[in-house]
Amino acid sequence: MHRTLLDLGLFQVHSYGFFLAVSFALGIWLAGWRAEKRGIPAERITDVSLVIVLATVIGARALFVMAHWSDFADRPGDIFRTWEGGLTMYGGAIPATILGMWYLRRAGVDAWRAADAIAPSMALGLGFTRIGCFLSGCCFGKPTDLPWGCVFPAGSHAASVFPGQALHPAQLYASLAGFAICAFLLWIDRRDLRRGALFLMFLALYSVARTLLDLVRTYDATAFPIASIPITLNQWISVAVFAFAVGKLLRDGRRVPA
Repeated sequence: MHRTLLDLGLFQVHSYGFFLAVSFALGIWLAGWRAEKRGIPAERITDVSLVIVLATVIGARALFVMAHWSDFADRPGDIFRTWEGGLTMYGGAIPATILGMWYLRRAGVDAWRAADAIAPSMALGLGFTRIGCFLSGCCFGKPTDLPWGCVFPAGSHAASVFPGQALHPAQLYASLAGFAICAFLLWIDRRDLRRGALFLMFLALYSVARTLLDLVRTYDATAFPIASIPITLNQWISVAVFAFAVGKLLRDGRRVPA
């Protein structure tokens, strides 16, 4: 675990914050480049990026805290220590999508076409951000006997929960899923897709990936809304997101093009 990448005394570069910044920087650049190819000024993407960044960080942190409240109940000040990791994708993606589309429509931009331009960036951001999670030692997996299981060092949260035990590198699984989804979206976007289809594909693919990833990730009891059912809050949200995305894809696919 390398929570701090650079320590200069008064100035520190934390691994999670670094990779989060990289994900936003590359994501905004990629989305702007793709937007211009769709006839959308890159400046519009840059403008809406501030809304997306703020909504993502605040919403993602809020959902993470809700799902891991037992870790913060005695240390509420740690809620604001986002540089140490701890953001949940859905908590940020949903409000960011709603606010971003609202902003784009007010600016006279086709929100669904812009969402198609941004979709690969969201997957790319997931890939980089989860590397930061791994280095910070948060969002760790369950114990495993697989040869690639990781033993986190003493002092990390993972080691305090599972001292000396090899754990699934759930963060790296999520990272690989993000990069794979990004590559797939960029590949399939070469086809003549309906407006909004690429963004809906991202939602469908990520919801499936998140449902599977949560099977090997460690959660405390507060992450399960219904105590008698071993389904996490993220998995419940994934079901709803998948149903929405696939339903709209099928519905739009039956419409006769204008």
